[in-house]
Amino acid sequence: MDVYDPILLPWIGNEVKLLEIGIYQGGSLELWRDYFPLGTIIGIDVKLPKHFVPGERIQAFEGNQSDEQFLSEVANRAAPDGFDIIIDDASHIGEVTKRTFWHLFDHHLKPGGLYAIEDWGTGYLDDFPDGKGFNLRNPLISRVRSLVPSGLRRKVKIPFPCHSYGLVGFLKELVDEQGAASVTMKYPRGVRRTSKFKNILITPGVVFVSKIAPALNASPNPVPAGEGRTRRVPVCGGRSRLRCCTLDQNRLPVRVPAL
Repeated sequence: MDVYDPILLPWIGNEVKLLEIGIYQGGSLELWRDYFPLGTIIGIDVKLPKHFVPGERIQAFEGNQSDEQFLSEVANRAAPDGFDIIIDDASHIGEVTKRTFWHLFDHHLKPGGLYAIEDWGTGYLDDFPDGKGFNLRNPLISRVRSLVPSGLRRKVKIPFPCHSYGLVGFLKELVDEQGAASVTMKYPRGVRRTSKFKNILITPGVVFVSKIAPALNASPNPVPAGEGRTRRVPVCGGRSRLRCCTLDQNRLPVRVPAL
């Protein structure tokens, strides 16, 4: 928690809506509930713990983080005005995390909100599904650099050794988004834009992305469903596939089966 404490301090006394993706046995949901005494804690996992009882101010939903419709169903039910904080501690797979990130960040994270991605260093692990060991001394680039005469090195653009596997590769895409103003500077005026991020903080275990807060419009973006219209996603009723575990007024767990 040491890395989280200085980041989350401004939210501690607020009625935050926090979403955690990947809850394992559910203990972290209780930790966040106690950390935010006025907060509502929402967790999702591909498989909820068998004997999990959510407890006060906690809701849990079963589903796949790659399923954007499921994510929107959870968000529309548990945090219709958007989440304040989202923590992804689930797959640690680059493409999966990327898909989850952009859907939730664009559509269900409040302006000014915080998105945390855990364990991004898995991208450096050979035994991780999409990870790969990184050789800082790239022999090809080192060879190219050695062949360029010293007088031409300022004119010849040679890339630095760089790693782009797994979550490490996705993290570097986030850096490109942070630099959107410079990236799009060469584009036509109507295409240029600034970053969606206020800032990125990279720590040894967690990446924190802060969403920029526009001066106007404090509500999350609608979920697009085609040009010129917005799709409304049903929640726990009608055709909803959502299975949730929450607490009723008698403090008993209530499970809503998928329909």
